[in-house]
Amino acid sequence: MTLTSTSHQERPRSLTRTAVTLCVAAVLLVGAALGATADAAEAPSTADPAAAAVAVDAPSAVITLGDSYSSGLGAGGYLDDCDRTPQAWNNLIFGSAVTDRTLLACSGAAIPEVAQQVQQLAGIPGAGDRLITVTVGGNDAGFADELVNCLVSFFSCTRREAELTALISSLHQPLVQLYDSVQAAAPGDEVIVGGYPMLVPDPAVRSDCDALTGLLSNSERQMIRRLGVLLNDVIDAAAAEAGVESASDEVASVFDGHEACGNEPGDWLYGLKISWAAGSEPTSATTTTAEQRWEVASEFVRDSFHPTVNGQVGYAVAFEEAWAAR
Repeated sequence: MTLTSTSHQERPRSLTRTAVTLCVAAVLLVGAALGATADAAEAPSTADPAAAAVAVDAPSAVITLGDSYSSGLGAGGYLDDCDRTPQAWNNLIFGSAVTDRTLLACSGAAIPEVAQQVQQLAGIPGAGDRLITVTVGGNDAGFADELVNCLVSFFSCTRREAELTALISSLHQPLVQLYDSVQAAAPGDEVIVGGYPMLVPDPAVRSDCDALTGLLSNSERQMIRRLGVLLNDVIDAAAAEAGVESASDEVASVFDGHEACGNEPGDWLYGLKISWAAGSEPTSATTTTAEQRWEVASEFVRDSFHPTVNGQVGYAVAFEEAWAAR
């Protein structure tokens, strides 16, 4: 396993790191119900990726590019400012059948930052029969800011749906160009790009969600799902034009019924999850700068709306399925 540093880059804000104001809203509206974890049980049905690997020819190596949905944010045990972790799905896919793994993904990465990861990819020898994976688009679509808007605004965020639809649709060509560059940097390798799970459940299916109720109206949850479907559709269309495979359908299918809802064992995405990273708790004797206070607040909700440990397994399974179906 290789965790590659990109510390020379200015790290963009991840999905939840823009949500400083979210902390206050979470304390006021959600309370103690958010203390539960969603890691304990009910892993995906193919919970051992090594078992799935038996049925397919595994690649010689896996190299993972992208944002927080590939770096492992949500799984804990972070090793750097990119929120990379040994528990990321990059380190689970194909189990023991693959021993050569490189994790380039970084939380908060948008298309320009992933383009820098592609430059790193080009410098890794061994192209020919590797699997290159990419998840990107959520930060370009502004989902971080929109989640903040929906969760803390006194007005419905649905009024911005037309604007957000246009923004997401505009990502098609930049994604095509990025996917083309990945293929150029890794000639002969298989490129599979991934979309995103629906972040919240359909309120008609799961209406009572401790980690969402009181923060998101049913119409807002439905809008978030519509925009999620659109983003995956844009990713699929860009992948088709660039001639690479997409795992968007597999990701959405694996996470169906396991969206962020109550931070329960069956939820493979955290809802609002309030926690302190080790050493980040403020004390009365501590004097902090504005930047330090930002970092403390960011840690407060850093895992929210990201895959749990079981969710990481889910992503591994989804990409294995896409690999087998290519």
